[in-house]
Amino acid sequence: MTGADAEANMDLDFDNFWTTTDEYPILQWQVQDVDLEVAQPAIGEGETTDVTVKLTLEDGSTVTASEVAEYDSETAVAGVSAGTLEANSIGETDVTATVAGESDTVTVEVLEPPNIELVDAEFDSEGAVDGALVEATVTYENTGGPGSETATVSVDGTAVTTTTVPVDADGETTETLEWAADEAGSVAVDETDVGELTLYEPGTVGLESIAVPEAAAQDSEYAIDLELTNDADQPVTETVDLRVDGDEVATESVTVEPGGSTESIIYAHDEQGTATHVVVLQDEEETATMEILEPAEFVLADLEAPETVSVGETTTVTATVENVGGGEDDADVSLVVDGEAVATQSVTLAVGESESLEFETTADETGDVGLVVESPDDALEATIAVDADDGISGFGTAVALVAVVIAAGIASRRR
Repeated sequence: MTGADAEANMDLDFDNFWTTTDEYPILQWQVQDVDLEVAQPAIGEGETTDVTVKLTLEDGSTVTASEVAEYDSETAVAGVSAGTLEANSIGETDVTATVAGESDTVTVEVLEPPNIELVDAEFDSEGAVDGALVEATVTYENTGGPGSETATVSVDGTAVTTTTVPVDADGETTETLEWAADEAGSVAVDETDVGELTLYEPGTVGLESIAVPEAAAQDSEYAIDLELTNDADQPVTETVDLRVDGDEVATESVTVEPGGSTESIIYAHDEQGTATHVVVLQDEEETATMEILEPAEFVLADLEAPETVSVGETTTVTATVENVGGGEDDADVSLVVDGEAVATQSVTLAVGESESLEFETTADETGDVGLVVESPDDALEATIAVDADDGISGFGTAVALVAVVIAAGIASRRR
């Protein structure tokens, strides 16, 4: 066999038994499934979007093949090349990705071109310590088909951060852009001036102390209050790090008023026990400890509702909610009628506390109505029979029992 014949056989063997991926060659028989994902299956004409092809292999592992997959579609509507879909004209087409004989298909709809405009841009940091994280917000409005806009923040004409903002058809999207302030000057978003940024030396903002609650329930939010000083004559933004039990869990920007102010970090810890909080600002740090208790648990009792009401009659439904779990927490308690939540009250209860909640409701149709009062952890059910009333004409079409108003909701509180 000549060298040319051997090379030809090697090529043939590769084509028959192997396939390429974005990462490495694999044997064709290893491919068990192909999963095609289109980032924007509804997309505006002239827009592009990412396409991801993920292969599930015989051993359960996955590998991407977005760049090497074979794609089939009505290219006049949309075509795909190397993992990028281009929307060519208004219409609908099925896009199919094939690897090693396995395929997956996604329907893509190309809509009218997007018409996106910047409708608002804000920058609130008048001053910042050199290197601190600062933010600008942008809001785009789209009166056309789905699309995206590239938002750019610049300082004195130099771009400092850029991000792509998707905007739905006939929609509005607000996005926050963050960057480390290392240059002073005029701040602009998409060439629209939004303010001036003054830089200050590290040490302008100082950390005096921190305070935490005595206790909080696991996974419940609480405030870490920071007493901060500011030597400048205007508000200054600085960045602080939060460590809990030795792990760095958050980096937050705080804006301190001239002379100083109290600012807060909102956090929720996911482990029970004594938690040590350390806040670090430049070379300063302060420490505080608190107890993280078992999660709150909101159980319900004493559901009271009439067995029978007449159409048009307003009646009262009551139930008691109690926190039988750990620390204080918030919960929403809802009145659900025939599967639809029609009213909600929010309660804040420490462990052992309870509240009696009262809902006023009006019957709107005849028949048996399923009624549920539910908390995040519990539910109580009842059935009300709604009878006809000759003095009432007409029936509602939405639900058989509609919550008209939540009455003054707290009837009692006890420990």
